[in-house]
Amino acid sequence: MKIKVAFLPASPLAIAGDVCIVVDVIRATTALIGLFDAGSDRVFVGGFRSDVVQARAAVGKNGVICAELDDGSTPPGFDHEPSPALLSRLDLSGRSAMLATANGTPAILAAVREGAASILLGSLRNLDAVARRALAEASSRKTDITIICSGQLRNSRIAIEDSYCAGMIVSQFCDLAKDDAVELDDSALLARGFTISQDSAVKVLLSSMTGRRFISNCRQNDVEFCARINESTIVPVLASQGEDADHPVYLLNA
Repeated sequence: MKIKVAFLPASPLAIAGDVCIVVDVIRATTALIGLFDAGSDRVFVGGFRSDVVQARAAVGKNGVICAELDDGSTPPGFDHEPSPALLSRLDLSGRSAMLATANGTPAILAAVREGAASILLGSLRNLDAVARRALAEASSRKTDITIICSGQLRNSRIAIEDSYCAGMIVSQFCDLAKDDAVELDDSALLARGFTISQDSAVKVLLSSMTGRRFISNCRQNDVEFCARINESTIVPVLASQGEDADHPVYLLNA
């Protein structure tokens, strides 16, 4: 089983048929896990320019719709920004939700378009759980695993926090796999090597370009929340997809 890392969704990796883990540590995949931790039974993800009317129709009158502008604030008509610290505190029992962001949700849609066999959502928060689930699925399907980093600035630049998380997941694979069952390609080795030189997840996230931007917008609590490791066992999994890139994609709590 080969382990690969795409440092951006547009990286030229052949992922068709792979088990894929999409990572957007600050903040989309951490926020999606938070929505499930808060009790939501289903979550839709949409393209960055998802229409508020479409979003409301997807989740129903009791649902919650979340989106962010480039500065992290909430667009008009949406209920919340994708703040993991906020969303995880809500009571969403039996309620649907939708999330649209500039980097994370387009990365999920990119994995759909490229023909991934299974799409899981990963973060530092569910590090162990997502690694175990991905290994089990890849072993069952007899396929490889690709970790897709969402990056920043609308998927145009590498994000250190996503690369760090990818490396942490690769390390988990190596710890969990038996009998040399995993083979790391150069991208996975690079991601894993980066984690070895770092002191802590909190320091990586706070010093990252994305982290500094959110801190300057008075959202340091979110950055620190996203740095917490293994506080959730939730692994959101793609259950079905819409007809095009702007149609919501349905995610189901595994």
